[in-house]
Amino acid sequence: MKRSKGMRCFVFTFIFLLLALSACNPKPEFKLYDGKPLRIAVVGEPPEVEEEQIKFDQVSFDELTSESISSYNAVIITEEKLVEASESQYADLYLQSTIPFFFISANSPIPFTVKEVEYDSSWEWTSGKSYAVGVLTIQEEDEEVVKSWGFGLYNNEKNDKHIKALYARIFMTIEELHL
Repeated sequence: MKRSKGMRCFVFTFIFLLLALSACNPKPEFKLYDGKPLRIAVVGEPPEVEEEQIKFDQVSFDELTSESISSYNAVIITEEKLVEASESQYADLYLQSTIPFFFISANSPIPFTVKEVEYDSSWEWTSGKSYAVGVLTIQEEDEEVVKSWGFGLYNNEKNDKHIKALYARIFMTIEELHL
């Protein structure tokens, strides 16, 4: 009989510890963007997101002029277009735009905003770095200031769920700029 009481105590303790430890490791719940409708120009393939209030228009680099993008809330440049996006003739557009530009799978805005720097593998996303960056020049008091953002992936894991969560944070940032 002592053995069965001891065994029950052991099983009870084991189950309790198992439940306690599993409660400490919850799966994250990512918040979708639930703000105002946004219209975003995309150079490259538009991302797949769950937010229905986001409208993407695919555009080419030839269409990226201050006048043509003024009706958008932001511009996203996707990974497959980053080499072309870093060509020096576009740096002034990014820095003089009244809307933010976001570069997906780039860890810094430098190759897009500094004319002498070209995008290469050293600027690509790697674990521990930003997966997307954004840039916008804003007027603060009497001077222009280049504001930039970096967006990382949850636990540095590149998967659809984490990328969609990253886009939701980008959309929230865009909305904050238009308040």
